[in-house]
Amino acid sequence: MLIGILVSCEKDLFELEALGENTGIVGTWIEEGTQRDTILLKRSGELDELKYGFTIQEDGTFIERKNSGFCGTPPISYANYDGTWEALSDSLLTITVSYWGGVMTYQIRIVSLNEEDLAIKYLYSSDMASTR
Repeated sequence: MLIGILVSCEKDLFELEALGENTGIVGTWIEEGTQRDTILLKRSGELDELKYGFTIQEDGTFIERKNSGFCGTPPISYANYDGTWEALSDSLLTITVSYWGGVMTYQIRIVSLNEEDLAIKYLYSSDMASTR
């Protein structure tokens, strides 16, 4: 039992260490807009009921608030979906998360990050970097 806890803690520390100076991404982020293919987010204390957002937790847990169905025409209904994250480098995370149609995997590229603001790009399928 103790070995399992130690291995789990080591994995969490490794993931955070892999983020380098970008450990500040841990927390909750709400979408505020876009600039071309870059998504702009603000730090928040909790997910917004009416906006896209996500929470990255230190233990590797990822919670994404997004469309609860296939229709993207307003008004949009949102739901929280559980997943996981893995840091591939200080600026690249692989996300595996459920959605209304199943499970998907994509990557988040950190463009810029400070205490209150986060800019990211999503990478899907052929744009994704190698996982190792």
